[in-house]
Amino acid sequence: MREVFTGRDTVVAVLLGLTVAALVWGPVLLRPLGYAPSPNLQPFPPVHIPRPATARSSISSPRVAKIKPDKPVNINRADVASLQALPGIGPNLAKRIVSHRQASGLFTEPDQLMEVEGIGAKRFETLKSWIEVR
Repeated sequence: MREVFTGRDTVVAVLLGLTVAALVWGPVLLRPLGYAPSPNLQPFPPVHIPRPATARSSISSPRVAKIKPDKPVNINRADVASLQALPGIGPNLAKRIVSHRQASGLFTEPDQLMEVEGIGAKRFETLKSWIEVR
């Protein structure tokens, strides 16, 4: 059986369809005309969240003042920890000194310390009074 639509049903259906179309396509069609507000594309400003005073950062450790040795350090016998007590020598450079000593043998003169990567003439001058070779 065929349903018969009245003029009123047709008008309501057309108006409903136009309303949905206007809601969907209206902002798209009106944007070039300047009626729709343009979105704010500026990034949000960074938010600073303070850390609690008791939290410690695992990223960076606080600097600790080195205690200079009371006597010259024998670079042929010193371990990594003893070498780190020297001014300008950190953990990586101390490991390189020990590795160089194991690969090339004992140092015969203090000047041979400049063969280690990372120790140049300037750094050697600051170390010269703190090292010895026995």
